[in-house]
Amino acid sequence: MSWLRGYGTGISFAARLPGPLLPIGVMAATAAGTGSMFTTATLVAAALVGMSVGGPAASLLASRVGARNVLLVSAIVHVLMLVLMVSSIDRLTRQDTLTSDAVIYVLLLVFAAVAGLSAPATATFSRAQRWVPATPPMQADHGVRAGLRHEVRLDDAALIAAPLLVAALSFGVGPTAGLLTSAVLTASAVPLFAVDRALPDMTPVEPARFPLGGVEHAQQLLLEHRGLAPEELPHRAYLPAELEEEILAEDPRPGEGSDAAETGGARGLVAATLLAAALGGVLGALWMTVLGSAQTLPRPSLFTVPMALVAAASVLAGRANSQAFGSPLLLRRRRLHAAVLLVLTLVLLAVATLGPTAGSFLVLSGLCVLSAVMLGRLSIALYASLGMGASVGRLPNAMSAVSGGLLLGLALGLTLAGIAADELGYGWSTLVAASGSLVAVVVVLGGQLWGTPQSGGPKTSSLRESGEGSA
Repeated sequence: MSWLRGYGTGISFAARLPGPLLPIGVMAATAAGTGSMFTTATLVAAALVGMSVGGPAASLLASRVGARNVLLVSAIVHVLMLVLMVSSIDRLTRQDTLTSDAVIYVLLLVFAAVAGLSAPATATFSRAQRWVPATPPMQADHGVRAGLRHEVRLDDAALIAAPLLVAALSFGVGPTAGLLTSAVLTASAVPLFAVDRALPDMTPVEPARFPLGGVEHAQQLLLEHRGLAPEELPHRAYLPAELEEEILAEDPRPGEGSDAAETGGARGLVAATLLAAALGGVLGALWMTVLGSAQTLPRPSLFTVPMALVAAASVLAGRANSQAFGSPLLLRRRRLHAAVLLVLTLVLLAVATLGPTAGSFLVLSGLCVLSAVMLGRLSIALYASLGMGASVGRLPNAMSAVSGGLLLGLALGLTLAGIAADELGYGWSTLVAASGSLVAVVVVLGGQLWGTPQSGGPKTSSLRESGEGSA
């Protein structure tokens, strides 16, 4: 039955590629078609906002109309939006069009947002399958925890493969290769995934997920650390919310409800959300930096190669020393990682603003990859702080708040970096990365995050599962 498992994994991987392909495809097509970094950044931000809403919305709709119907309808809408985007970008670059550029730009914003909203929630429904007791032979040898880890690996692999796929196809197809490839995969792989599996209609509503390498793995480690991803499920089907209720009933946190705990918890959550926004802003600025530096090359589509390296670096950095998740040493080291990130982005700013040189693309790409390593480590430390300070009952809200902060920072970082690149020059997008790094340093050193000696939230009791004390 190994070939059946391989077939199912291949279909699942191909069906989740449209998500990571969307922002990369929009960047490649818009930058080549319009030459405007602001237009490119805002369209990517619109697509990401749509994707952040689309996943939870698909989970809610599945309980009403069924997961298979949601996937099939979203695939149809997504393909239509991608075709309209390609056509609109072509009209925006033509000189004989009767439609004004402003109207086409507004239409592109709508198409990008709806394309993100309708991006098939393949990963969400695939993860939901892991919470149902395994009956098919191809799943019988996987526990819940092993299955969820397998899903995380597929998500990380898709995040890395998407820009490499666009790079390989851009030479033969052109800058719209990413969007066209996403349309083909959506039209073929998503229906196969939908009809090939017995998808549960009741699916957990997940926090929004974004293309920051290491976040998927960090969320999985957080669930395991808090006992929400068991090795095996009982005979009846569980959803994560039901499991949280049972764990909370069996293991209430002492001291919750007191004024001190409430105040410390609020401060810790605000600090964590602000740190997530800073990391998102840095990532958005790194994307625009790589894209801008590639515009001086004979093949601007080569920006996708360092984009893949950025994703791979953050994924690998997030997976390094995973067994130390939640340890006080990991939480202390986030100060070092934040400081190194600031230094790297300042060097990036200095190099980028010196003007284009023969090796500037390679140097800037290398600095962006090193910065991505720090982003991966900080994302792990960020979710480890949630594991230390947030109770099981409040964990879903805390994860949603952090995801919202990441979305806000990513959209803001993209937009500000696009404006800086258009108004001041391509290299000045790095100013946004340096600013985001500075905010991250201030938050980390401010002592309000969970897991620092100055934080006021729950400490020792929060690490009872791992037998560790507070940092």
